[in-house]
Amino acid sequence: MRQMLWVALAALAFGTAAQAQDAHPAFWAVHGAKGTVYLVSSLHLLPPQIAWHRPEIDRAMASADSFVFEVPIGASERSEETQFIFDNGLLPAGEKLSAKLDEDGKRDLRRALHLAGMEQVNLDQKQPWLAEVVLTVQSMYRRNYTALHTPEGEAHAFAEMNGKDVRYLDTTRQQLEFLQGADRSAGVDQFRSVLADFPNQAAREQRFIEAWAAGDTSLSAALVSAGLHDMPGEQKLLDERNRDWVRQIRSMLGEDRTFFVAVGLAHLVGPDGVPALLRAQGVAVEGP
Repeated sequence: MRQMLWVALAALAFGTAAQAQDAHPAFWAVHGAKGTVYLVSSLHLLPPQIAWHRPEIDRAMASADSFVFEVPIGASERSEETQFIFDNGLLPAGEKLSAKLDEDGKRDLRRALHLAGMEQVNLDQKQPWLAEVVLTVQSMYRRNYTALHTPEGEAHAFAEMNGKDVRYLDTTRQQLEFLQGADRSAGVDQFRSVLADFPNQAAREQRFIEAWAAGDTSLSAALVSAGLHDMPGEQKLLDERNRDWVRQIRSMLGEDRTFFVAVGLAHLVGPDGVPALLRAQGVAVEGP
């Protein structure tokens, strides 16, 4: 469940890839008074045949003293996640999610469950936001997507194998609250919309992967904006997290170290993305 929740941050609105492809992900170098921060755009799930390694990214990874990712993964985080789901992710005893849907919604649920290879019992006790996460990500797992070969996945393995300093930008609770969303009252209505549109998920994923693979930050920003158009609460939380990340990155620039930061593309594009916010504060940023 922990891995499923983590990768869903990109999957819900943005997506991953459906076929082999040569990728040139967007990459930035941020220079400060003492430190340097390399930012590489990642997607949280990719098929293993995506070839994203570029000489400049590999050189940055090899030179880094510290590696920075979105959220920690460990025993204490698993315990916190379990408690959060117990408190916020389950329906009251006796309630069923399918019973909250009209006939069209129930039909769409059956279709989505078939596409994801799941049974209704796997979702019926879950709050709409958690059911959306599980359904969406399970359908991607069924197509053999993995987090292992993404920029952040490989960078994390490299850092651990070489005994590097590893840091994180968010806490487990921040990530879970983002998935839960800011507007709980829209839960069932949003879930119904997800079910109705579920057959189009693969096409959305392919559009986003093509933009990411081309390093097209303008198109990526447009797709992110479209994905969050009807979710103002989530957009607000994303913007708040980006501003907090900028504060943390500026602090890193005051250290005499080189940092390799691999995070989801949604945080790095558009006028409220991390590179744009850094530039607006007068920080030197090389890249798109």
